[in-house]
Amino acid sequence: MLEPLGIPADAEALYVVLASLDEATAQELTQRTGTPVAQVAAHLDTLADLGLAVALGEGLWNSLPLGDVVKGLELRRRAEIEAAVIAADTLQNQLLAASHSSEDDVQVFVGQTSWAEYTRLCDETTSEICLFDKPPYVGGPSMLSPDELREASGEWRALERGVSQRSVYHPGFDPERLEEMALFANMGEKSRTAPVPMKLVLFDAKIAWIPSMPSYMPGHERRASFVRHPLIVESLVWLFNAVWDTAIPITAGTYLNGDPRRQMLISLMMSGSTDDAIANQLGINVRSVRRWIAELMDELGVTTRLQLGAALVRADSMRTSG
Repeated sequence: MLEPLGIPADAEALYVVLASLDEATAQELTQRTGTPVAQVAAHLDTLADLGLAVALGEGLWNSLPLGDVVKGLELRRRAEIEAAVIAADTLQNQLLAASHSSEDDVQVFVGQTSWAEYTRLCDETTSEICLFDKPPYVGGPSMLSPDELREASGEWRALERGVSQRSVYHPGFDPERLEEMALFANMGEKSRTAPVPMKLVLFDAKIAWIPSMPSYMPGHERRASFVRHPLIVESLVWLFNAVWDTAIPITAGTYLNGDPRRQMLISLMMSGSTDDAIANQLGINVRSVRRWIAELMDELGVTTRLQLGAALVRADSMRTSG
């Protein structure tokens, strides 16, 4: 559950044990966890590198507050996202400069031909689809069944063929959108959430689909550019990976079944997001966020948020090891 902090599962489990003690030696932690002392020492070094543990001398170790560490990571992530947005502005200039490229490098499609070309690329992708998902959206209800998605979604058919898919969703989801996202996650999509600068889909890191954002406004005909210029696609792949690396994973766990919003709640909470930030991401008020967290605490029999985090870590570890 602490993977958004870059903590391996074994080191994460050790942190939970260490956090329950005032201080401990590697040998004491070995006795409590059954992990070989050499591995315990390696995990302690990992926690120290992340600022989650500190050596006190004479072989003693102590955990450091998770909240303080997360605040520092949050500031770093915001700076990285800002850098990615600047990169998007730079990319726009590159696209303008490429307007005189050959027809094969940049093609513009309008209306239904744009959607037909997009569907064709989805169906021909063999390795990976990378996607920035951001409003505005085409009108109409979300597709909430595998049959509907199989018929209408090229990305869904690609997942069924075994194509890898990574998606970064812009914050703010209505319940239907979350349910559709949950279906994609169950099919194997790797999903994260972060502010994204544009709509974008990358096919096998070779072709980029870049729709015109203003063309999604009412009364406008849909327009999109299909870019094959290697240098531009390379820049777009870099942009996607930069945002992906700093985005918050949308994780699954024992207490998420049947409720995609709870899945997002736990993901954001474990990443250190504030109640206000979680409310903004989910499009609800802060009171609802606090009520959901209180319900989770009641279900797990804990009284503090630190205990809740540890309980969720333990529950997820038991689920994955069972």
